[in-house]
Amino acid sequence: MNRPLQHPAQGPPPFDDEAPLERHATRVLIALNLAFFAYEQWLYRVDPGRKRWFELNQALSLEGLRQGAWWQCLSFQFLHAGWIHLTMNLLLLHSLGPVMETTLGRGRFLLLYLVSGTVGGILHVAGAWMMPDSFGGPVVGASAGLCGLLAALGALHSEERLRVLLLFVIPMEVRAKFVLLAGIILSAVGAVFMVGHIAHLAHLGGFIGGLACALGFRQPPSDRSP
Repeated sequence: MNRPLQHPAQGPPPFDDEAPLERHATRVLIALNLAFFAYEQWLYRVDPGRKRWFELNQALSLEGLRQGAWWQCLSFQFLHAGWIHLTMNLLLLHSLGPVMETTLGRGRFLLLYLVSGTVGGILHVAGAWMMPDSFGGPVVGASAGLCGLLAALGALHSEERLRVLLLFVIPMEVRAKFVLLAGIILSAVGAVFMVGHIAHLAHLGGFIGGLACALGFRQPPSDRSP
């Protein structure tokens, strides 16, 4: 059974390591990512040219949107640039997904994930429109949606302690709100200074979309007179 978010006055329910977490929607998202990746690998073996065509039509790009391929705002979220890219994103989805699915319920969890990914993609495309030399390439990956999950986690469970690996080596516990703040700062700095081959603008947009959704979910229904 889905567990709806509590009234803001009560606050979101705390994590309970003993309570079972909802995982159905998370598993569906993981399966879709794996299916898209498996299809790409199959295309590469049987027809590399068709694989290239598929990626150009499903990855998100300014040129694609100009030609009316609006579905790219969703489809790019299920494509990945390789095994490492896919594995890292799915591990994070496996970790964050059940917590937020349990907190929000399946419907709002999926809405949060897809809206965050879409906002991230649109911000990347906006950057491509303003600075094509810096952000002009197509973008793929689930990272923007995952940033949205992390943003909602930081907003709704801000005081919860998360286990993270500093520099991917040193284990430590950090409150969710500080993990969120660090993610936003790193994404903003990465976008300004073009650090690595990473879609930092898409990540930043994912954080923005996730925060917007989380704040919207916290609003109680408006009272209406009969």
